[in-house]
Amino acid sequence: MHQDAVVTAVRRVLARLDAHAAGLGPAAEPVVASGELTALDALCVCFGLSGFERDVLLLCAAMELDPSTAARCAAAAGDPERGHPTFSLALAALAEPHWSALPPVAPLRRWLLLELDPGSLTTARLRISERVLHFLVGVPYVDSRLHGLLHRVGAEAELPDSQWQAARELLAHWHEPGGRPQVELVGADERTRWEVAAAAAEQGGLSLHVLRAEDLPSDPAERELLGRLWEREALLLPGALLLEVAEPSPTRRAAVARFISGLGAPVVVSSTDPVSGDQIRARITVPAPTEDEQRELWAGALNGSGAAMSEIDLRRLTAQFSLPGHVIRAAGESVRRGAREGGNPAALAWQAGLDQARVALEELGQRVAPRAGWADLVLPQAQRTILTEIIAHVRQRAVVHQDWGFERVLRRGLGVTALFAGGSGTGKTLAAEVLAGQLGLDLFVVDLSQVVSKYIGETEKNLRRVFDAAERGGALLLFDEADALFGKRSEIKDSHDRYANIEVSYLLMRMESYRGLAILTTNMKKALDSAFLRRIRFVVDFPFPGPAERAEIWRRVIPAATPTDGLDVARLAQLTVAGGSIRNVALSAAFLAAEEGTALGMRHLLAAARTEYLKLERALTPPEVAGWV
Repeated sequence: MHQDAVVTAVRRVLARLDAHAAGLGPAAEPVVASGELTALDALCVCFGLSGFERDVLLLCAAMELDPSTAARCAAAAGDPERGHPTFSLALAALAEPHWSALPPVAPLRRWLLLELDPGSLTTARLRISERVLHFLVGVPYVDSRLHGLLHRVGAEAELPDSQWQAARELLAHWHEPGGRPQVELVGADERTRWEVAAAAAEQGGLSLHVLRAEDLPSDPAERELLGRLWEREALLLPGALLLEVAEPSPTRRAAVARFISGLGAPVVVSSTDPVSGDQIRARITVPAPTEDEQRELWAGALNGSGAAMSEIDLRRLTAQFSLPGHVIRAAGESVRRGAREGGNPAALAWQAGLDQARVALEELGQRVAPRAGWADLVLPQAQRTILTEIIAHVRQRAVVHQDWGFERVLRRGLGVTALFAGGSGTGKTLAAEVLAGQLGLDLFVVDLSQVVSKYIGETEKNLRRVFDAAERGGALLLFDEADALFGKRSEIKDSHDRYANIEVSYLLMRMESYRGLAILTTNMKKALDSAFLRRIRFVVDFPFPGPAERAEIWRRVIPAATPTDGLDVARLAQLTVAGGSIRNVALSAAFLAAEEGTALGMRHLLAAARTEYLKLERALTPPEVAGWV
């Protein structure tokens, strides 16, 4: 239908050429649109083409659609060498000509509807843009110069109500009269922001295309050309553009601002943090799904697959994991596959949550697979009791906070935080591993000495990356070497002292709001400010093990399958070292015995103890090894 209408219009324009060649002058009848809105009509309306500009475009289209056009152009121009459209020919042969159609700012050239060969303005050859020709004949096509830069995002997913509200707000800003239809989406994750923008675009009858800010040309002329190409596409599709800004550096911010400043088509600047300034009409924050919304998403992802979960399991799952909708859908697919093979849906969903959540954390910390249990931990009963309380606080968070209403009363400081204080090797990391295993969580060890930066603001940025990544799965975060950041606060003498306190406050604030369990470790508890200690919910002191605790560690550290010869646990407990060193000595001695091909004996342990003490820069004393050999 579109092609027939264009062909009819082309023939009428060619008839004008024939009339001009015959000396009859321009035809009196303008091209009449058909009863329905054709692609040609839409093109004229979208780009504001006059009747003359429309006919110039049709004349150029005729070169591609009618093989007789070249000869007719040559005849009308009176020059056999000019068998192509030119502005000179159009001004002479077409009805209602006007010179204002020729400048670069006029629609035909401003919107790249026509291409002008080098040479004289009036005699140079005119060509119709391939993209525009395809549009006129009804063939869906995106300009080849945009291939590789743009990709389309469809609105396929059901959004939670809170995110639908963000989509409706975005659409409302696009439809506001006047001004530039440019809006910024912040928060959530990249895929979720795209889903919200795609939903808004679909509701507005638009298609959404994504362009990454790092792909913006650095050359101003190329950037201007890209902007014009997109504006033309936005009208032809019609469509909206999402500009994704992964790293909002000052250079990137400036490039984004320059690019969107001249755009008149709908555009969304998408980023985790705000990146734009005066060019943006509005800023919309995309919320994460609430726990109720997550339960609905999980239920929908598992519905009808034989993998349905109980309400209790769903509540436990959503209390622990804060996953975006697209991640829940992906996890739901893996649960359905496992359930069809006989797996337990609740266990499968929990594991899927771990698998999906750990991806973002892998590069920010060291993941420790929890293997240790209570039997591996030698601690006084008082410390073990506190550890069981920590587990209860994490497991029953949903019941106490939501069902019993404590979340509405307290509002702040609901995160489960702990400080593990004690010397090196006293079991702090082992205890964290036990907690992670009991809770079914990943353990990520973050070395604070690597996070702290001498540059102002960088430490907070690094901490934010860790917590934002961990929020999805509520992983157990173990911040090792807290002394690198914490210490007794002194009077503020310069800006660095002030920013150091800000960094500490930021860490505590994120720990208190973190949905998982966050643990700090320190070797120097007395050096910590008491004001900071008051903001930590649990403080667990890991004492240096006495003879009885050391003997128990020795009994547990040597596996039952190990061949031994005359080991004396009471004498081994005379070594005044912590559990970590005991494990090192036992392992080294086992290798020495295996190399000799003999059973593990006291002499092997003595040799390994000497090596361990050299590492600790200590000397073995006679009472420690009395009676060993």
